[in-house]
Amino acid sequence: MIIGLFTDTYEPDINGVATATKMLKDTLDAHGHEVYVITTGLKNQKEISFEDHILRIPGRALASLYNYRMASFFSFKAYKILKKIPFDIIHVQQEFGISAFGRLLSKLFDVPLIYTFHTAYGDYTQYISKGIPIIDSLSKKTVEAVVKRIASQRCEIITPSQKAKNILKSYGVTNYINVIPNAIDLSGFEKENDSETELAFKEKNGLLKKKIVLYLGRMGSEKHVNELIKNFDTYLDIYKRKDVVFLLVGDGPELDNLKQQVNKTHHPNDYYFLGKVKQEETSFYYHLSDVFINASTSETQGLTYSEAMASKTIVLAKFDYNLMTYIKDGINGFLYDNVDNFVQKLDKVLNMSPLDKASITNEAYLTNSSLFSQKGYYERIMDVYEKAIRKNF
Repeated sequence: MIIGLFTDTYEPDINGVATATKMLKDTLDAHGHEVYVITTGLKNQKEISFEDHILRIPGRALASLYNYRMASFFSFKAYKILKKIPFDIIHVQQEFGISAFGRLLSKLFDVPLIYTFHTAYGDYTQYISKGIPIIDSLSKKTVEAVVKRIASQRCEIITPSQKAKNILKSYGVTNYINVIPNAIDLSGFEKENDSETELAFKEKNGLLKKKIVLYLGRMGSEKHVNELIKNFDTYLDIYKRKDVVFLLVGDGPELDNLKQQVNKTHHPNDYYFLGKVKQEETSFYYHLSDVFINASTSETQGLTYSEAMASKTIVLAKFDYNLMTYIKDGINGFLYDNVDNFVQKLDKVLNMSPLDKASITNEAYLTNSSLFSQKGYYERIMDVYEKAIRKNF
């Protein structure tokens, strides 16, 4: 097949949608399909570029939303290039910008349309409303209306989880929804750290003989990192541990506020902010750490949980319906629902014997591999593509 993937974010961006789109392209490429990615331009790009089947259209950076770029819904220069390609499928990954362009071309070219709903936008409207309730409420309703309109047109719909499917249903979408978890290439997270490199890092940062608690991800209000800081401080208050530190890796609009919050805690010297790191470096931090913690309930799949599980790092996450499919409390990870629960389970993990720890992490690794393998993912994606082509005739 000749397939066009339209997305507003793609590598080198580091986020779930960019990663999922790259995995989809790689999976389709590996099975002999001809895949084109139509996406936004790189930083400071002024003109359209088309190289190695990737067409980049310059867009405007959204400073309030992690500097993601937004391109116009139509580009005549891009249209002239794309109309020469006999697409069998157009697959859009979002709702706005480049993805709106893809939906338009699907109609103009009479090509079957696939729409993947990745993002629970209701958790991100605060970046538009700036905390003003009436604007936030209006933003949520607008997003719901836009998503419902897109998902109600003639197309095949994919969500990466049952949770995302339920969100669409709550918007009033009545079309059939295919649930296909995104495949994840976890091979880069399986290799242990080089012991000398890890030792040097610990010596440099004063982490020798320390138990390390990790958060890795965006520093945004929807991730509730402030909750993790409060919970961790409570843990230190109760257990008086001098050998436990909290490593926070990532960047985002809440970073300065979180640093200010830490300065007001009872244990400000036990927090380490490392800022943004390269995607290929994230494995190092998972392997460095004893436990990965996360309080987000905005994920539609949860890439960082899978990365931690592939790294054989124990996961302690806030309970969310979406996590029940692959985190079994006490079996392959841990779930908490309040601060007392968090404190109790964090202490259990940090005092776990090597044998018990291996039992948890090995089970997590096997669960992860089973759920997100490329083979099953490809077969499910092709079923949807073929169904869309049959319906278009």
